[in-house]
Amino acid sequence: MFTPSPFNRCAATALLAAIGLALPWAALADTPQRLSATVDGKPFESDDSGILYLVPRKGVLNLMASTKGASAYPPPKTPVDKLSINCSDYDGKPVKFTFATSGSRSCEVSFTKGVSRKPFGDPDAEYRMVDGKNQLEITSVKGKVIEGTFSFELVEVKTKAKMTITGGTFKAEDRQL
Repeated sequence: MFTPSPFNRCAATALLAAIGLALPWAALADTPQRLSATVDGKPFESDDSGILYLVPRKGVLNLMASTKGASAYPPPKTPVDKLSINCSDYDGKPVKFTFATSGSRSCEVSFTKGVSRKPFGDPDAEYRMVDGKNQLEITSVKGKVIEGTFSFELVEVKTKAKMTITGGTFKAEDRQL
């Protein structure tokens, strides 16, 4: 009968642990994610690690994206912006949300400009959706991957300055286990 040595058992345990840690991450990254738009006339782009797409419960869609490179360590020295889109009444199929009136029950949109580097610090500016030409279209749903387009009209919370987000496109994957 073969009895493994303590070294072989340790090596086997380490190998299994490494495989166990690597497999979930490999399984999660099936599809490269992307998001881009024009924010107040300037390009906004996020990268794979800066996009978070979740369907936390049936009928709800959350899509969040931060400036490309914001998830790197050390974080970029340039300001980091964040876009957040939260919609209800989402049934996991292609759909077009249009909402001319802000405060719509279907979707909430916010854009944070210059996220604070200090915990709980104030950003440079926070924008919320207002009445206007607001739309989010999910053009493709394949398993946990969605693709779509968006455009929004927003207003800064304190100064009431207007801002538009146009030409938005995305491809995102729900990477929850």
